[in-house]
Order: sequence, then C-alpha cells, then structure tokens
Amino acid sequence: MGTNDRELIARCISQVDDAAWEDFVRAYSRLIWSAIHKTVRSCSASCTPADAEDIYSTIFLSLVEKDFRKLRQFAGRNECSLSTWLTVVSVNHTIDHLRREKNRTHPKIEDLPEACAAVPDHRWDMESILMLKQEAEVLSRALAELPDEDRRIYELLAHQDHTPEQAAASLGISVPAFYTRKHRVIEKLKKIVSGL
Repeated sequence: MGTNDRELIARCISQVDDAAWEDFVRAYSRLIWSAIHKTVRSCSASCTPADAEDIYSTIFLSLVEKDFRKLRQFAGRNECSLSTWLTVVSVNHTIDHLRREKNRTHPKIEDLPEACAAVPDHRWDMESILMLKQEAEVLSRALAELPDEDRRIYELLAHQDHTPEQAAASLGISVPAFYTRKHRVIEKLKKIVSGL
C-alpha cells in the first residue's frame, strides 16, 4: 500500500479532517464508477442511471458505515493497492445488485405484451455473473504476485484509464519501451493466472 493511500485512509478513519472523505471520494470516484459500468457490460446486463447511482452510493456507504469498518479491513496485504481492492469491492457490490435484481418479482410472461414475450431476456445470466466474480478474485490474487513496477503499469491502464502515451510519460520512459513492458506484464499475468 502506498504512503498516500495509508495517509488518506488514516485521515478518513480519524474523522478529524473534514476534507479527508471528500478527498477520498474525489480520488476514487472515477475508478468505482468505471468498475460498475465495466461489470454491468461484462454481464450483458442493463442498468438504468438510477440503478448505477444506487450501486455507486451503496459502495461508498459500505466503506463508511459502522465507523469505517469496511475501509479498515483494507490492509494492503500481498502488496495489493487500494485501487485494486476498491475495484474488487465495486465488482462484488455490482454483482450482488445484479443478483438481487434477478430475484425481484417480474411480470409473468403471459402478462407481457406479445412483442415483449417473444424476446428472450439474457441479462441475468447467473453463470456469467459468477464467472465474472471468480475472474475478479483470480486477477486480484495474480496482481498481488506482480512486482510493484509491473503492478503500477497495470494500474495506470486499468484503473486510471491512462493512454499508453500518458502512462509512458508518468513512468518516465518512451512509448515503445512502455509497450514492451506492458506486453511483459500481460505475459506474467497469464502465467500466474494459469498456475492459480
């Protein structure tokens, strides 16, 4: 866990600094929002803006309720970054929301207009949802095994949505060198995942 992550979490938990939580939300809002939408797309589910807002709010609420109990659980074990941990938390919350939606009472097929009844609904394919959750857990374990430098490359692309040019500039290397390192990171991840 980086020093900045530790400091930000400590500021939030202490509740002495009123701006700490606002800083936390500002720092990770985009990452969480992106994780929600990527998960919904991966599950081929539909999600209204109101549903997405509900998931988003629920994730942040889960981090602060009961005196920041969930946020206190983050320990940065196995060099897991706060960004990676929050992504897994967001994926799990989104999947839980999709499961609850699947279990909601929906109109019986005979009560639907004929045009609707003829179209099969594959949005709530439970097998896809479970597979996505397992993939998130495997990826989290695989990332924990990468060296810090490799994990940084992954986070710049996956969590911070940097372009290759931005990521190369952030790392202080050329774009071709970045592509070489990116390829190596992908190969390492594949090797780790295949051994899990």
